[in-house]
Amino acid sequence: MAKAKAGSPARAKQAGEPCWHAIEAAQALAALDTQLAGLSEEEAAARLERYGHNRLPERTRQGPLRIFARQFLSPLIYLLLVAGALSLVIGDRFDALFIFGVLLLNAAIGAFQEIKADASARALRSLVPHSARLRRAGAAREIAAEQIVPGDIVELESGMAVTADLRLVEASGLEVDESTFTGEALPVAKRAGDVLDPASAVAERVNMVHAGTYVLRGRGTGLAVRTGGRTELGRIDLSLAEARASGGAVPLVERMRVLARQIAIATLALILVISGLLAIEGQGWREIVLLAIALAVAAIPEGMPVAVTVALAAAARRMARRNVIIRALPAVEGLGACTLIASDKTGTLTANRLTVERAVLADGAEIARGEWLDDQPLLRAGQREALAALAEAAALCNEAQFQDEQQGAAGDAVDLALIDFARESGCDVAALLAGERLFRVPYEPALRYAAVEAERAQQRWLFVKGAPEAVLPMCRDERSEGPAPEALAETMAGGGYRVLALARVRIGPGEKRLRERFSGMEFLGFVGLADPLRHGVVEAVAECRAAGVAVAMVTGDHPATALAIARRLGMDVGSDRVVTGRELADMADRGAAIADKRIFARIDPAQKLEVVQVFRSQGHVVAVTGDGVNDGPALHAANIGIAMGRGGTDVARGAADLVLADDNFATIVAGIEEGRVVLANIRKIVMFMLSTGAAEILMFLVALALALPMPLTAVQLLWLNLVTNGVLDVTLGFGTGDGNELRRPPVRGLARLIDRATLILMLPGAVLMTGIAVWVLHDRLASGMAIAEARNHVLVLVVTFQVAFLLSIRNLEVPFWRWHPPENNWMFLGMAAAIALQAAAMSVPLLRDLLGTGPVEPGFAWLCGASALAVLLATEAAKTYRVHQQRSSDARRKG
Repeated sequence: MAKAKAGSPARAKQAGEPCWHAIEAAQALAALDTQLAGLSEEEAAARLERYGHNRLPERTRQGPLRIFARQFLSPLIYLLLVAGALSLVIGDRFDALFIFGVLLLNAAIGAFQEIKADASARALRSLVPHSARLRRAGAAREIAAEQIVPGDIVELESGMAVTADLRLVEASGLEVDESTFTGEALPVAKRAGDVLDPASAVAERVNMVHAGTYVLRGRGTGLAVRTGGRTELGRIDLSLAEARASGGAVPLVERMRVLARQIAIATLALILVISGLLAIEGQGWREIVLLAIALAVAAIPEGMPVAVTVALAAAARRMARRNVIIRALPAVEGLGACTLIASDKTGTLTANRLTVERAVLADGAEIARGEWLDDQPLLRAGQREALAALAEAAALCNEAQFQDEQQGAAGDAVDLALIDFARESGCDVAALLAGERLFRVPYEPALRYAAVEAERAQQRWLFVKGAPEAVLPMCRDERSEGPAPEALAETMAGGGYRVLALARVRIGPGEKRLRERFSGMEFLGFVGLADPLRHGVVEAVAECRAAGVAVAMVTGDHPATALAIARRLGMDVGSDRVVTGRELADMADRGAAIADKRIFARIDPAQKLEVVQVFRSQGHVVAVTGDGVNDGPALHAANIGIAMGRGGTDVARGAADLVLADDNFATIVAGIEEGRVVLANIRKIVMFMLSTGAAEILMFLVALALALPMPLTAVQLLWLNLVTNGVLDVTLGFGTGDGNELRRPPVRGLARLIDRATLILMLPGAVLMTGIAVWVLHDRLASGMAIAEARNHVLVLVVTFQVAFLLSIRNLEVPFWRWHPPENNWMFLGMAAAIALQAAAMSVPLLRDLLGTGPVEPGFAWLCGASALAVLLATEAAKTYRVHQQRSSDARRKG
């Protein structure tokens, strides 16, 4: 019996349950008190009552009202709710209505983004088919798949989906597609007679088949040992739920959460301190409440959620044009912030399509695919004939079926790859496949070879293909020099190829005992099959490295194959940076081991989840790619989950934040670039809103210190923050970047939307705005102007400040007079719209009554212009200083 090596991670057993893959089939039958004839109907009914139906457990989903209500769970929202309630208490109903309207609008936007069906759970359930063929009381019958119970005998054949976890008791040429579980590109040959080590990983359990996989060929009979939520599929479903609950926050969400908490704490502290001071001075409670409401409205950037959503939506449209489909808007920015991509191999880095990439002739000559594709100009005459013979054998010893000239051949991946090799080498594949095969030995896992007798040029030939260790003993040794064929095969396998040997022998007239001819054959050579790299993926990995983004490969494939692919990708890895799932299971300190590795092979779903969690715990912003059922938990647990749009399962797409429409790793690089653009845009939006908000708060504090009345009313502040300011900051979200995004390192601090560098840009303009606005208020009141009219002048002045500040921070690196306006025409439209809206506020009767505004004298426009220019120049000076400091810091770091 075959024995698996010890050390692989094993699935945690149910209490009292045998390790099914580690016992004989007869022992498994005895453990479940059943036999090959199947259970009786009475016993099956009793077990159904005991174990439950064969379906994944349903989980309660949150309704839209609950999701809508959850949008109000934020410190900033709490402050605005209190401000609105206080407005009602003092009888200012319009201010209260305005505040509550803002809150409802923001909640509606947030709920709209969050309300979506739980597609991953539904897709998992769809993997368990609706019916199955099994034996009950000695008779074969079909029943609903949910009626299967442990102890049932299930029959399998080509094309069937597996309905439960089965311990095989019989298998004949059985091959199963387990790629959605293990990531293994090739079908897995199953053997009922093997008894494995208890620690064998799911990918190594050749005597088991699992719910959610598919039978590609052959027949088998299996004993149902686990059903419903107890299957491997159920375990992944549970992991999905756990990962969903503890999943990594998208960086933008985390940044906004921290920023909101900081603003709320600072605002509350400011209100409490000022209110206490006013109370000590003997101010009335109504004046204190009015000031508290005004400070809350000034400090809280009400329009930020809308502006950020617009910026993300604009980036999402740009990403869609580059084949990145967004399922969760915050993930747009998150991809730009990622510091590590944990990518699966098959279908993402590679094309998930076997091709013959290399041929080795009988004399040891190696021929790369490019050589036979290029009309063989570099091949010597003898090599051309030898390659043609090898290609002809590959086409004839083949189980693919030729359909027509348009559709070509149909068959399994290996046979189709051999057909393509023959066609590329110049063979008439249609004629070869159309010829009669006189005798055939189909491929069987136990034989490890296939054979066919065919007639060529009126001569009978026997062609054989198969594993080198099966075919080479059939061949006569004609070597005079050079390496042994066995060594050549090992070298090819070490390069990540699946190696097949081909041989032939001519059959003499009247010779019929063909099986005696499987000796003394002519060895033709080897073909090396591989899953080729996707177009552009080597360049994409290099661009990731230049952008400061590490790439790790997490796959269910063999470690040698994974390492060979990594080296072809240009990843800087050696064998010391490769770890298998079995090795991880044996390590005491897995966290330290994972941190140092970049290739994870033979990894099961639970381990992939652990790898992601360890990288996150080290401070990485982790993006995970996946296409299979087994990738679901890791996609949920990552900061950014990336699924494949073409080859991916519904489970993976449902668990992901982004979907690649072309399944190409290279597309992720385009997404990283757009993500960094949108992060820069959002930083500008936050900087703009906080800077103008800081100026408004400082105006109130300075006015209070000088015993002046409030510079603006709460409604005027809301007008600034939501209308004029809102029109301006939204336009910052349409910036398209400067083209240097991939030459900068990622932003690592999750909570640093505002840092020292941005404070340098924000404060000079805010301080200057404050000084000029308070001076205007004092000057107008001193000249005998009414308070309402003086506030009207301050309101106009602040709008011009906003326009000037926007003009400067549009580009944080280049002076405003040097960048090219066509990059963002929306900004000019926004500035014109803000000015037009303020003009309407001063002239339209309804808005005048609402905001307490009116026309200003023409001469005031000159003061507004001069003040705006002063703010612009102050911000530009701060920008120049910031750029100089950054360059000096970079030079010191490089030196």
